[in-house]
Amino acid sequence: MNSALEQHEWEPLVDVLRDELQEYGGLYNLLDRQQEEIFRREPDVVIETNEEIEHYMAGMGELRLKREEMVGALAERYDCDKDLSLKKLIPELPEFARPLLQALVDDVNHMVDKTRRKARQNFLLLSRTMELTQETIRSLQPDQYTKTYSKKGRVGMSHQTPSRYKTFV
Repeated sequence: MNSALEQHEWEPLVDVLRDELQEYGGLYNLLDRQQEEIFRREPDVVIETNEEIEHYMAGMGELRLKREEMVGALAERYDCDKDLSLKKLIPELPEFARPLLQALVDDVNHMVDKTRRKARQNFLLLSRTMELTQETIRSLQPDQYTKTYSKKGRVGMSHQTPSRYKTFV
């Protein structure tokens, strides 16, 4: 097989990996912005950013599927199992392409880890904010709230609507 044909086969994969890397960078920036909004206590803006994040992640899922399809097609082209992971496929590809592909895979994996950490931080911040809000409300109206526990041991709150706010049907 000549190198021009080999190059043509793996170049689209490089482009998709670059796109994934760029998208993870964009997602990380959105999560960073969301964290700043959490600290500034701007709930409406946090919700808007969360919607952007969800939309962004849907697009990233499409990119991931595209990459997986490309990897499967390349694996079949090189007589490998079509379910072979990209990491295991790299040694089967032309030697001159391996360093670039490995570097892109490493960069994408680094951004995935970094993005997951930031998402986890935001989740914990939002969870703690909700806990503090519930505690504040509970301290202002202690007779209106009762702690409950789920079968899995999670703490929940049940709220009793004051009789003056109940409606009769």
